Amino acid sequence: MFVFLFLGLIGYIVYFVAVESKDVITDAHNRRLQQLEKTVSRGKIISSDGKTLAQTITENGKEERDYPYGRIFAHVVGYNDKGKSGLEAKCNFDLLRSDANIFSQISCNLSGEKTPGDNVYTTLNTKVQKAAYDALQGKKGAVVAMDPSTGKIYAMVSKPDFRPGKVEENWSELNNSSSSLLLNRATQGLYPPGSTFKVVTALEFMREHKDYKKFRYHCNGHTTVGDLKIHCYGGEAHGTVGLEGALAKSCNTAFVHIAQTLNKDKFANLAKDLMFDSTVPINLLASKSRFSFNKNSGINELAHTAIGQGQTLITPLQNAVVMSTIANDGVMMQPYLVDQVKNVDGGVIKTTKTEQISQPLEKAECETLKKMLRKVVTKGTGTRANSSEYQVYGKTGSAEYNSEKDSHAWFIGCAEKNGKKIVVSVLVENGGSGGKVAAPIANKVFHAFFR
Repeated sequence: MFVFLFLGLIGYIVYFVAVESKDVITDAHNRRLQQLEKTVSRGKIISSDGKTLAQTITENGKEERDYPYGRIFAHVVGYNDKGKSGLEAKCNFDLLRSDANIFSQISCNLSGEKTPGDNVYTTLNTKVQKAAYDALQGKKGAVVAMDPSTGKIYAMVSKPDFRPGKVEENWSELNNSSSSLLLNRATQGLYPPGSTFKVVTALEFMREHKDYKKFRYHCNGHTTVGDLKIHCYGGEAHGTVGLEGALAKSCNTAFVHIAQTLNKDKFANLAKDLMFDSTVPINLLASKSRFSFNKNSGINELAHTAIGQGQTLITPLQNAVVMSTIANDGVMMQPYLVDQVKNVDGGVIKTTKTEQISQPLEKAECETLKKMLRKVVTKGTGTRANSSEYQVYGKTGSAEYNSEKDSHAWFIGCAEKNGKKIVVSVLVENGGSGGKVAAPIANKVFHAFFR
């Protein structure tokens, strides 16, 4: 019994160090960090293009946290008053740890000054972030832009926003607002994926039907499944379509028909391989997506799930990861925001290594799907995301979220040029048509990246 308990204790210590220690170290209630704040001046948060996103300044003998870009990086960089959020919270220990050379530390101690903390260098790009922020202006929603081959996050915007340097004085308003101003919609907002989920349905159909190119369906604008009457968006009748045409025109009735030919177990497993019903691992607070479909689901749930409605809910970040997996030939990379931590002299303390989560898709099926998604932006619902300067492929979505059939607007897509790639996921709350509202936002982010 003694040996068993002793081994259990050792096992827990190993588990704590490997898994839980990071959360404890970065917890704002950790007294060790509170002690460090008395002797260390909080380090900077810096963009990938060398711009300061957060810094500590001293005015009238008092330290204050300054955010040169104000609202633009509010949710992803976070705040440092009344608690902490964003990278300010998750990188709390790194920012309060000082790896300055020993002579600087001795000099600061002797003079009674604080030692400069380490600086966090992010993957965020100020030009891409500003383009996303400006494009979303006046709307509620989120934009995530990332490199599909590495997982680097170039931009993460959530609207409405707040002033990170004025959190303490605006605390009551921020907490009582009905607009959830402090919520990072990019990682915490849960929305039905709408027609962007048809990418998953199309993939499963291709896997189960090797003759998928022969598929034909005649759409008259609506269909009945069980006791459900399902319409195409706006009641549009698409006529006779194949799989490529159904995806390009986002034909609901065709995909409802397709779903009835699928193996429910395999369909559910593919979605879960793409992290539906999971939390995307990232160095920020993130919500777990919801996906309840399984082999016991009825025909009504099958129809709703196939077109991204029903019980399915995901974050804009997860939709970016799904699109990135397709763009990266089936390899899913872990998204990340922190590239390096350096001391005040520029010495590298640690570097983030790119990490593969899984490989849920085959390269060949991704290539086929890319060609189909290319037609979405050249001849289908996503033409407003297209450009002559680089190649774009993607999928629009209009996701109903209430009984009045109001819709959120989605666009997920990838732009490529000379070997460079960027994936963008756009969600506009109550935006209506994804093609009309979300696709143009993605287009502006693509332009900012390549220019």
